[in-house]
Amino acid sequence: MMITINEDNLFAVIIKGSLGLLAIMALAGWLLFSIKVCLGVLAGGSIAIANFFWIRNVLQRILSQLPARATAYAQLRYIARLSLTGLVLYFVITSGKFSIAGLFVGLSIIVINIVALSLYSALRAGG
Repeated sequence: MMITINEDNLFAVIIKGSLGLLAIMALAGWLLFSIKVCLGVLAGGSIAIANFFWIRNVLQRILSQLPARATAYAQLRYIARLSLTGLVLYFVITSGKFSIAGLFVGLSIIVINIVALSLYSALRAGG
């Protein structure tokens, strides 16, 4: 069964694909390497997906506001998101319970999924 990807379901396709990829990569990290790699992939993937949700939420709110308020709102949310992400990454890295390599792989989940989705769409369209 082929799923048609369009603007209406693109976000859902990216999230579902990222969650599936996260599960596969975490399981592979556990089976092929160690539990620390699995935990690193899970932590990084969770952070990446949460950031993706947050960015989408902020963009939707910005587009519904007046331009003067939107700028201040975007700047405040950007600094808050960056600070919170940095704080979470600091605790993950300094805890010693997570593999740094696994963390980097997990943080790349959204990017890997978007590249794969783009290649799929291009090949399906005959390009």
